[in-house]
Amino acid sequence: CEPQQNELSINQSFLGLQVKTRAAGRVHTLTVRDVKLSEAGEVKVTAKDFLTQAQLFVGGKTLKHTGDSEHIKHVQADGLKHTLTIKDCAMEDEGEYTAMVGDDKCAAELIISEAPTDFTGQLRDQTITEFEDAEFTCKLSKEKAAVKWYKNGREIREGPRYLSYFASHDILIIKVCRPDDECEYACGVDERRTRARLFVEGQLPDSTSREVLVKEQLVLPEVKIKLDGTLVVRAGDSIAVEAIVKGKPQPDVKWTKDETTEEIKKGPRLQLETGADFSKLLINGARRTDSGKYVVTASNSSGTSSAKCTINVLDRPGPIRDLKVSGITTDRCNLAWEVPEDDGGCDIYNYIIEKCETKRGVWSVHSNAVITNKAKV
Repeated sequence: CEPQQNELSINQSFLGLQVKTRAAGRVHTLTVRDVKLSEAGEVKVTAKDFLTQAQLFVGGKTLKHTGDSEHIKHVQADGLKHTLTIKDCAMEDEGEYTAMVGDDKCAAELIISEAPTDFTGQLRDQTITEFEDAEFTCKLSKEKAAVKWYKNGREIREGPRYLSYFASHDILIIKVCRPDDECEYACGVDERRTRARLFVEGQLPDSTSREVLVKEQLVLPEVKIKLDGTLVVRAGDSIAVEAIVKGKPQPDVKWTKDETTEEIKKGPRLQLETGADFSKLLINGARRTDSGKYVVTASNSSGTSSAKCTINVLDRPGPIRDLKVSGITTDRCNLAWEVPEDDGGCDIYNYIIEKCETKRGVWSVHSNAVITNKAKV
């Protein structure tokens, strides 16, 4: 068949393309200019009653991806740009991912950092009857986490009365509770804490038994600081003072400084920790102003007791005061001064005097062993 050029018609479905036809004998050519990936499709050529058709592939390549359709979502956007989205990443999603276009491919590594453990279910206050078992439960974001339990700030060691285990939640069981078990309990993982209180009510008597009044034994508070003499530290060091506290019922503890009644509070440099039988004061980055007398006081319904300690922070002395110059001659003068207001925490044994000749303009040490507060230069 030798169709004429005007007998050739082209039927194509992508309207608006730049196309050109050319004939060389019985060979007819259709050229599509500036083709794009999205313009792939079917082309039909008709010569009188003869129909032929062909598929137009742009690059002849297909982008492929694999994975769970609910977990991995493939999105094509902005023409040639393709995006692979992995929803709700888990540790098992870590690895190498590859995009393939025909025989071409590129790869990238997905690295997943493990999220910190957190509490998804907090402890709740418990009220039980004396001699019953108490159970505290909290829920964590991870099953295998290093959990610690605390009673009034002190870590609980497992024993006949304290049992901890993990089922679907982390659980602490306190067996046969007594009145002295009534306090605050906490569950900790890393730096996170969840807290709750245990309230123990007296057991109700049987109808056949006689009423018995039990009076709790009261013990006057007793406080002793673990420190002999004055604690001396250098500026910038840490200061730790611990006191042993006893008494029934458990005393309330507070720290004060320099005979004031204002209680020391926690702050950026100050930390306070109090447990069933101790109280600890920690000061980070010691300063001269931290020097002084510290008082720890314990109080309960039986009375009050206190203990004291002295802390001295050593630092550089302050500047001398009221410098006076007298007896001035061509090469001599007399100096006198008052001692610094702040001696830096210890006695000053000598002063250093420097001088500067006006012609040279250079300072030099005249004497580094002046033991009084006056000198002749």
